Amino acid sequence: MMPRVFLFGYYGFGNLGDELLCHYYTEIFRRYFPGFELVVLTGNKHLKTGDRQAGDGGTTYKVANRWNLWRLGRMMAPGDLLVGGGGSIFQDVTSKRSLLYYLALLRLAHRRGAAIILAGQGIGPLSAWGRKVARPVLDLAAAIGCRDQRSLLTLARMEVKAPQFYLGVVPLWDYPFPPPRPVDTIKKQRQPRIGYIIRAGENKRKDQLLVTLSSLFGNLQLITLSRADEPAAHRLAEKLGLVAPYCIRDPDTFFDLSPAFTVVLSERLHGLLLAARCHLPGIGLGADPKLHAFCHQMAWTCWTWRDSSLLLGVCAALREIVADPVSAVEKVRQQAAIMAQKGEEDRQWFINQVQAVLANR
Repeated sequence: MMPRVFLFGYYGFGNLGDELLCHYYTEIFRRYFPGFELVVLTGNKHLKTGDRQAGDGGTTYKVANRWNLWRLGRMMAPGDLLVGGGGSIFQDVTSKRSLLYYLALLRLAHRRGAAIILAGQGIGPLSAWGRKVARPVLDLAAAIGCRDQRSLLTLARMEVKAPQFYLGVVPLWDYPFPPPRPVDTIKKQRQPRIGYIIRAGENKRKDQLLVTLSSLFGNLQLITLSRADEPAAHRLAEKLGLVAPYCIRDPDTFFDLSPAFTVVLSERLHGLLLAARCHLPGIGLGADPKLHAFCHQMAWTCWTWRDSSLLLGVCAALREIVADPVSAVEKVRQQAAIMAQKGEEDRQWFINQVQAVLANR
């Protein structure tokens, strides 16, 4: 009997970035490991364990209810492989229960004799309690690939030692998106247009920033990448007198719309990633370390809501981009090429890890 590969992440909840990660890793297994049965753990309540899903390029895989650990334990066997495919799941800022779930999943796989590989991971933020409970479980992994230096340092400070570590980038740098817009379309823009990718949550400083940007630049468009953010985006647009938000649920729509924008501000990591892949300049907003890590990699500015210079800083950065959008796009294009090359290297590292683990099962 061929080993099973169990793929998990924050899949099945309508978040575009996480669904793209799921597709990215399922395609890797289709292309490089076609002989293995792939099972994707999903939170989609409309799918039942054992259902088969068909992806692009002929990808087929089974799905399993991520919450039914008892059933998952019955499915796993010695020689199987559990793969964490991207995301920021090992953190306890948004939910301690979520962290405990993922740690329980790893312990379950280990008890059942399955190997563990974590790829494209953002580790943290973790409280002292979170670091204490996560350290021995993360030590069960054969390999952990981190998408930024901050995550790797978090593991080092936690004294996680057993796995093989790897420093990479956000996995979607290697995703086969459509080609970005040509530079000619940038030169034809007469009025700057700002795209703002929103994350749900009440925030007076966010309201103030949006009102200021709308007043100064005049052409502001709210965008969502997660179904969970759509109600908040519609309420905010109505409250501030903005046009209806673009609710984007697939990357092609974002790429089709990208030529209309001069710059993208984003509260979501994969919003910044999509902007960069479209060669659009970006600005990060929020306290989430993954935003700051990505912006550091791209040499972009990133502001928290508590920054005293938030309004002045964001407006100054926007004016610089608007003053010479062609140069701004060229800088993004050059850095994006470097990151995409690193994404290819990360994919090969991941393939090598899977091959090495499965060869020894």
